[in-house]
Amino acid sequence: MLAIKTLRDELLRAIFLVLLVTILFLRRIKAAAIVALTIPFSLISAFIFLYLFGRTINIISLLTLAIACGLVVDDAIVALENIIRHLERGGRPKTSAIYGASEVGMAMTASTMTVVVVFVPLMFVGGITGALFKELGFVMVVTLLASLFTALSMTPMLSAKWLETGSKEFAEEQSFWSKFSKTTEKFLVLIEDVYSRILAWALSHKKIVITGSILIFASSLAMVPFMGSSFIPDMDSGDVNVEFRLPEGTRIEETNQVMEKILQTISKTVKPEELRHSYAFDGQTEEGLGAAMGMDEGPNVGLIGFKLVDRDKRERSAKDIAGKLREQLERIPGISRMKVTATSPLSSLMMGGGKPIVIEVSGPDLNTNLKVAEQVKKIVQEVPGTTDVSLSQKDPRPELWVEVDREKASSFGLNLATIAGTVRTYFYGDTPTEFRDAGDSFDIFIRLSEADKNKLENLPEVPIFTPDGRMIKLKNIAEIKSGEGPVEIERKNRQRIVNVEADRYGRSLGEITNDIKDALKNVDIPPGVSVSFGGEIEEQQKAFKDLSLVLVLGSVLVYMVLASLYGNFRDPLIIMFSVPFALTGVFYAFGLTGTTLSLISYMGIIMLVGIVVKNAVILLDYTHLLQNRGQPLLEAITNAGRNRLRPILMTTAAMFFGMLPLAVSRGVGAEIWNPLGITMLGGLSVSTLVTLVLIPTVYCLFEERRLRKTAGIQKLGMDLS
Repeated sequence: MLAIKTLRDELLRAIFLVLLVTILFLRRIKAAAIVALTIPFSLISAFIFLYLFGRTINIISLLTLAIACGLVVDDAIVALENIIRHLERGGRPKTSAIYGASEVGMAMTASTMTVVVVFVPLMFVGGITGALFKELGFVMVVTLLASLFTALSMTPMLSAKWLETGSKEFAEEQSFWSKFSKTTEKFLVLIEDVYSRILAWALSHKKIVITGSILIFASSLAMVPFMGSSFIPDMDSGDVNVEFRLPEGTRIEETNQVMEKILQTISKTVKPEELRHSYAFDGQTEEGLGAAMGMDEGPNVGLIGFKLVDRDKRERSAKDIAGKLREQLERIPGISRMKVTATSPLSSLMMGGGKPIVIEVSGPDLNTNLKVAEQVKKIVQEVPGTTDVSLSQKDPRPELWVEVDREKASSFGLNLATIAGTVRTYFYGDTPTEFRDAGDSFDIFIRLSEADKNKLENLPEVPIFTPDGRMIKLKNIAEIKSGEGPVEIERKNRQRIVNVEADRYGRSLGEITNDIKDALKNVDIPPGVSVSFGGEIEEQQKAFKDLSLVLVLGSVLVYMVLASLYGNFRDPLIIMFSVPFALTGVFYAFGLTGTTLSLISYMGIIMLVGIVVKNAVILLDYTHLLQNRGQPLLEAITNAGRNRLRPILMTTAAMFFGMLPLAVSRGVGAEIWNPLGITMLGGLSVSTLVTLVLIPTVYCLFEERRLRKTAGIQKLGMDLS
């Protein structure tokens, strides 16, 4: 709930920043109000569909709305900016609304549909990826379609009613607002002049621009080998668990003593102002409730958990506190196995609370598996960043074996089931019947007394009754031996399996995995034994494979949508040149902030494929319009760049500041959405800067080639005639 509250606050901040950007660029209160109305209309549409399809408001849906608030105003901004341009040239409100919206209607539809088709494949992905992102794709598609409908209908209608010709609205405002508007207008005109000069230089130096762009992209690719990866970002929810296990056969009294030492260590390591509450238990329940909930039970097992205060109220992270506590607890003697984890609800939900690094050693023979697993364990312990390395196979437990002499037992008319049931009743207890009195029933529980059942020497002496009523002692028909046996044997795909498990601290999952893979190449694995990765590593590989398919499919769908709208294959190809530079911005952002490639950041990359082409679509569509009106190529490109610069900057700024709260958030759960915000900011920034120069340059190069080819064909036709 705290994470949802934090995300709700970030959503409100994002909406406020988007509205502020709109006001600063448009400098008309009524115009800003028209754009602002797009946000509630689009978000309300999303809530309606969530209700109709039985969805809930959760972290994913709120995160989607926070992303969408910067996107839903794009179409309205593009339409409104063009309408205002017509009004400032002296057009009537109604006429300006019609022509202004119709001029950019194609571009708005194309740019919105390119984003929509990216999210459609997400709605059909399965596994953990589908569980996380199906709702994101669903909400985003509904919200964007609602925003497009609003921009094509409500925005022109309100513009015709509320806006006035020229700058009459400015004259009615106070002097401060008028001065601010004039100053802002001069600044924007200056930016347009500078951009026009840069664009003119780029069109006359095409080889330099293209070569420089390739070098920028190549420089970002050089950072990829040094980029870490993870499955899901670690959320600091303040939950820390300490699980420990003493040697098998340890009495509960000794476990309690170790528990007290651990609690004392925790009180010294964790500051009182950092701790909210804690709990601890050891031993086992007769009903096996702990095992039913996935926890270890036994007289030698203990679990301690404590909850820290919210992240913004303490200086240290939960990971840092767990790491410091681990160093202190390793000094306590007698602990055979220990795990100190700073868990998060999201990772526990996805992975069941297991360790992130799991290496599965499987084969037909358990002893061989254990030998190989010990070798793998030593390798993992030497890899930097791994902690709490252990084997899933628990140490052998002391046992008493009752080996019944079947011939002797059968001579007395006894079978194994009867003997085992009788011995169990003596030492564990049974409820064979109940006592009824005045409508009430009471269980009759029979067992040896507490003193007698805890004496091992009483086991051979317990009486066994034959079917004919005779009593014999257990030692007369069975031999009692002491030994050891496995606590449990795990199997997977009909093979016995031993897992080497480890936690991580200070390094990303991808870096640790690569080091382990390199080290395992030198291990001599016996025939019949296989070593593979499980846990978060396995799920990460599956999820990245699914998302890679979605990325490729989304790129193909974007290209197909653009090709169907433009009626050719060349212009969509030119527009797609902006996509690689979104990756350039992402890689640089990851390097500067230390962000890893995870499911969340990968999702941001997929979203960028549809978002970054919006600016190129707006730029190229207006260039075609000016060419159709008779302007020469270079003049059409330069004028289109100058006229479309302002809406491009407005939409980019709206998306940028809409994502900014997600990137810089420090509240509870911020670790989940920080990578997404950083991914979007990096991709948008670099892609926009490169798109404004590279796309017109590449278009000019292709168009000049087409014009030369057309002129050559015409000349050839004239010569033939």
